[in-house]
Amino acid sequence: MCACKHIASVLMEFLLDPDVKSISMGALQQFNLDVIQCEQFANSEPVPGFRDGALQMAFLELRQLLDLFMSWDWSSYLADHGQLSSKYLRVTPQRALTVLEKLRDTDKKKQLLSTFKKNERDKKKLMDTVLKQLRSLAYGGHQGKSQS
Repeated sequence: MCACKHIASVLMEFLLDPDVKSISMGALQQFNLDVIQCEQFANSEPVPGFRDGALQMAFLELRQLLDLFMSWDWSSYLADHGQLSSKYLRVTPQRALTVLEKLRDTDKKKQLLSTFKKNERDKKKLMDTVLKQLRSLAYGGHQGKSQS
């Protein structure tokens, strides 16, 4: 159990590391596949004294965070935030904000070439709206970061 918790903790730290300035969606998708491998390993052999799925629970915070980004399910996250029935219960606004800002920073670099595509503009608007809402949740109604 300690090894799984340690792996999950190190993976989360890597994802949230302030030295990692940007993350592409492709990198996040590959990271998700790596976490799936860890989860499969955790489920592969029962450990005496632990109930089924106990080791996989070590990856639950990471799984919920990655699921939110893989499904881009911001409406559910924001609507259900703080409710015990939320499918993203373990995703804090601060963590979601950190990862989303890293994705946005990667998208800023790409946008120089695609500023005229409507779907890219719509995606940017959605991301900006979600960022504002996450900042509001993370910082209790006031924005702790300047918008650039």
